[in-house]
This record gives sequence, C-alpha cells and structure tokens, in this order.
Amino acid sequence: MVKSASSEEQTECQDLGGHGYSVAFDPLDGSSIVGANFAVGSIFGIWPGDELIGRRGNEQAAAVYAVYGPRTVLVVAWPHKGEDTPGQVQEYLLTKHHTGGSQWQLQRDNISIKDKAVFAPANLRATAENEEYQQLVQYWMSHKYTLRYSGGMVPDIHHILTKGGGVFANPVSESAPAKLRLLYEAAPLALVVEAAGGLAECATGSILDMTIASTDIRTMVSLGSKSEVMRSRPALKWQQ
Repeated sequence: MVKSASSEEQTECQDLGGHGYSVAFDPLDGSSIVGANFAVGSIFGIWPGDELIGRRGNEQAAAVYAVYGPRTVLVVAWPHKGEDTPGQVQEYLLTKHHTGGSQWQLQRDNISIKDKAVFAPANLRATAENEEYQQLVQYWMSHKYTLRYSGGMVPDIHHILTKGGGVFANPVSESAPAKLRLLYEAAPLALVVEAAGGLAECATGSILDMTIASTDIRTMVSLGSKSEVMRSRPALKWQQ
C-alpha cells in the first residue's frame, strides 16, 4: 500500500514498491530527553498518492503517533470529511496476547479536545524577545493553569488528548527560531488535534493549510483547545 516514505533522519523519499500512499515519519520524537528516561514517541503522516512535496497537511488520509513510556500507546486520526463527517481519533494500547505475542487493543474511541486550563510552553527562551509570548505565559501562570511540559512534543500532545484539553505552544523569536518540521511533526500532529476538535495554528492560520515546499520547512505552532490556541495568536505573529 505504501509507494514511498521519507524520514526526518533520511529525508530522500525511498521507493517501497507499493502504490496508493506516501508516508512521512519522525522515528524518534524527543531524542534529547531519552537520557532522562522520559517518554518519547514516533510520528507518521499518511498522504494519498506518490508524492509528499507540494502537498498540504489537509490532504492527509490519516495521521498516527506512538508514545513509548510506562505504556506503549498508538493514536490514529482520520480527518474531517465535510460538515457531516467529523474527524475521528482512537487510542490503542499494546498488550500481551494469550498466545504469547502482542496485540493492539482499542482503549478509547472518539477522543475529543475541549477547554482545559493546562499549558505546555515550548521554546521558552523566545519569551526574552517575544513580548506577546511572555505575556501569554504570564497569563497562564496568573490564572493558575496547570503546567505540563516534558520537552517531547508527542508526550505533551498525548497529555492534552488524555486530559481532554490544554495547549502546546511553540512561538519563536529572532534568537530562538522555529525548529519543528512541517512534514514530519507539525502537519501530522495538527491533523490529530483538529480531528479531535481542537485547533492547530501557525503565524498565517491553520497548519494544515501550509504547503510543504520542502522536507526542511519549519514552523511555529500552537495546538490544542480552541480557546487557548486563539489566545496564542499574538505570540505566533511575533515580528522582529
């Protein structure tokens, strides 16, 4: 079923001999926190057709991420199909099978994101130059939001889906530029969040509307509860 695949570690598309879909993936999101034995993950974006470059996130057929922590969890998302067919997000747990092997067991269906006072502020060094981001973080703290930030995008996004809401924000500044790659990280996780009823935005609007002009396109992000992503907009529009 997979015609080609591109990895963040090996960006050149590899022909896998199948047909129908192309996959972009980050095999190890959170590599910098492995030494601390924190949870890490993998991210997969699945597009119909043979090409990845020139596509947009809203063209994905599905998106998947895995979390490797105390439990091994797989989250699968399918996008909205018009107003009458909402997106769908499911969580599967890797469990032992009675034969001695392993199996994926459905744990949660129709996962949704609502409003929740939880924040994960990435790239905090940008607050030194991005006044709007500094004010945003101060708002969350002064209103007694719960801080949940691990340094890994996958576990932090999964925490939002597990708790039913919250926001992961990664604004930028001159000395703290964008690091998240659109193809391998931002676009797939944006699909997961929006399929669950949240928002996923960058400086220009929805992350899913951004064109993937190359494998190295990077972007600022805010993903999660609609109200908190909208609150993040001034910080995302920072200008030097």
